[in-house]
Amino acid sequence: TNFTGAYTALTDSADVDRDASMVGIRVGKTFKNAKLSPTITLWFDSLSGTDDSDAAGGDWGTFDTLLDTGHKFYGFMDFYLNGQGAGTDHLGLQDFAIKTKWKLSDVNTFKVDFHHFQTQTALDDGDSDTLRTNDSNFGSVSTGTINGDLGQEIDVTLVHKYDSNTKIVAGYSHYFSTQAFSIMRQGDNNLNDDSDWMYVMLDTKF
Repeated sequence: TNFTGAYTALTDSADVDRDASMVGIRVGKTFKNAKLSPTITLWFDSLSGTDDSDAAGGDWGTFDTLLDTGHKFYGFMDFYLNGQGAGTDHLGLQDFAIKTKWKLSDVNTFKVDFHHFQTQTALDDGDSDTLRTNDSNFGSVSTGTINGDLGQEIDVTLVHKYDSNTKIVAGYSHYFSTQAFSIMRQGDNNLNDDSDWMYVMLDTKF
């Protein structure tokens, strides 16, 4: 792991206990009598990460989603698919999202999702100083100069029901990058460019 240089308690040969958790909350409402019958869902997921106190005590605090299906949950651009939590350097993930769906017609559905991502382990206080100091991506980034804000993603989707067995799906996504995100991805806090993604998909059931 990235943490073995920070604490001997987390070496590959050590007896490490897993102390991790996940919390998910969904609150939604469909307004059937309103125009376009909008559905609005408030969404929160928190996947625990490892911090200094975990590592010093020989605990692994990073939640493992095992057979990960993150594409369905944590944005269509798939920045957080790693089942073992390496997508955030094992510092956990929190996803605050608003997901909406609008029925344009009997055959057309429009969807807009907004995600705000951040690490579950704090980066701007003393919770992860030793771990980050020994992480080659963070290097000398000091406490107080960076926070756990990983950025935001917007996913826009149009679904056209061509017939009873076939759907045509088109989408556009944009990721608003941050310093913490670029450091975890590239190890360089100067690589802060946003990302765009577009697709068209034909979905047929036989």
